[in-house]
Amino acid sequence: MSEKGSSAPERSRNSAVPRENTGISFGAASASARPPAGLLLVNADDWGRDAVTTDRTLDCILLGSVSSVSAMVFMADSERAARMARERNIDAGLHLNFTLPFSSPAASPRLLAHQQRIARYLKRNRLAQVLFHPGLIRSFRFVVAAQLEEFKRLYGSAPLRIDGHHHMHLCANVIWSNLLPAGTIVRKNFSFLPGQKGFLNRLYRRLVDRLLARRHRLADFFFSIHPYACAGSLGDVAALAANSFVELETHPIDQVEYDFLTAGGIFSSLGKARISSGFSLSSAESAGSVLRQAVSSGAVAGPAVARGVLPDSQSEACESQPAKHISVCICTYKRPVFLKRLLDKLAVQETGGLFTFSIVVADNDRLRSAEPLVEEFAASSSVPIRYCMQPEQNIALTRNAAIACASGDFVAFIDDDEFPVQDWLLTLFRASQKFAVDGVLGPVLPHFDQQPPRWILKGKFYERATYPTGLVIDWTKGRTGNVLLSSALFSPGSPPFRPQFQSGEDQDFFERMINAGRVFIWCNEAVAYESVPPVRWKRSFMLKRALFRGKNSAHHPSLGPLDTLKSVVAVPLYAAILPFTLLRGHHTFMIFLIKLCDHLGKLLEIAGMHPIKTPYVTE
Repeated sequence: MSEKGSSAPERSRNSAVPRENTGISFGAASASARPPAGLLLVNADDWGRDAVTTDRTLDCILLGSVSSVSAMVFMADSERAARMARERNIDAGLHLNFTLPFSSPAASPRLLAHQQRIARYLKRNRLAQVLFHPGLIRSFRFVVAAQLEEFKRLYGSAPLRIDGHHHMHLCANVIWSNLLPAGTIVRKNFSFLPGQKGFLNRLYRRLVDRLLARRHRLADFFFSIHPYACAGSLGDVAALAANSFVELETHPIDQVEYDFLTAGGIFSSLGKARISSGFSLSSAESAGSVLRQAVSSGAVAGPAVARGVLPDSQSEACESQPAKHISVCICTYKRPVFLKRLLDKLAVQETGGLFTFSIVVADNDRLRSAEPLVEEFAASSSVPIRYCMQPEQNIALTRNAAIACASGDFVAFIDDDEFPVQDWLLTLFRASQKFAVDGVLGPVLPHFDQQPPRWILKGKFYERATYPTGLVIDWTKGRTGNVLLSSALFSPGSPPFRPQFQSGEDQDFFERMINAGRVFIWCNEAVAYESVPPVRWKRSFMLKRALFRGKNSAHHPSLGPLDTLKSVVAVPLYAAILPFTLLRGHHTFMIFLIKLCDHLGKLLEIAGMHPIKTPYVTE
């Protein structure tokens, strides 16, 4: 060891990491093995801060007493630590730093200046962390973005989990500005027993945790290991970890904690409880069963499933299984040009010999306008296709009709104004087999047939959020524009989509499925493109679509008085600030005008004025 007086463990740093196959991360298990319900993760902070901290943390990882690390960027040992993490497959998240001066040459003078401004404020008084500072909005945004980008450069991918040095990732400027990427695992406030903190303190922490939980994944409990290391007992934590997701924070640079982690104290005090081997799964074979049990028991709200590729042995196992069948379902309404493009792209989908597929077209036009196109495709293509017509104009009923006609082991949905890349279906299928989950969603990217106006691109009106491959999604990200679902989700006689939803029926479906313990992940390589022809660049189209969304939201079953009140306040507020938005460019003006129309459409529909007569926007 590089620090005098520390007792380095006997194990060589080139040896394999001994880990118990428990918790979120464990090796391949037999089909009959039942994974544990609880998760105990020991996370070492300050990875990469300096050589001593990195080396001490590595000692603990090699002994199996640390599950994962939180990595600092722009620090003295950040480059070496990142290289070691990649080489040894160490589970690393981002340790945001606002107060410890950056010491790496990679930190620009501008970054250092912004960090110094933030540090001066946060160190000024004890309440600075909970007080929002409007004058530091730009500085916080710049420093967070720089660290996210540097982590991606060092570790090869965006961080799947984030915490902060001295827990400053929980400061008001970060939380209230939503600076942390949605869907990431974020460290919550410390867990305390009743009476350990004052009422206002506990209330504030609870409010912050609830706010975090809207956009991020949280553990059930979070503790520091230091008091347990001093007492030599983890009995209380071990008891919680039997049925809950528990994270323990540790700092191996601290001599007491280092000795506790390397001399065996942590293992003896845990009793039968075992330390899991990381936040991200190392084995896709066991991912689905672990996550189903964790989610259904409330132990985890949906961490990232995996970072690596499927091991060769598991890939071969997948390819040796009998071929599955996928039913690709398309719901359509008077979009013949778009539908023809989509069918042509589906006709040349790759399967890799892993599955067969067929197509179901559910026409929501009682005049059966899509039927001739389906017959033409059937006559010219070897891909089986089936047509059905659902006369009542309701997207949920049409989706249910498509599923009723599907015969596959899996059901894929893609919108009629989209078209996929050639390996779209194969990529979705491989991801479903790799992670053993109930469904896989992919990104929908805009496709412009012609170069659009600059304000369209600057406003990002047709861009949607994307996420790292393997991230378990929550119901708010669920949609059916690009998804592969296991047919086991659908029960005969029980329509999966509820017809009382004129929109949002897909999110309602995912919410019910996830609450029932089903697990869905994101696959960022399974790309579909949404056609954006020039007619959709028109301001009239964009405003009509906003009014249409507002109209549908007025009929949403969850609509309450508070939602209506928000729209009553929002319409005059947006109208008042619209002239000033022109100072930021036409794209900003349109962003706010669209928001205004969203709320206006809802209010007009509630008032019985029906701003949009048609059930769909078909352009």
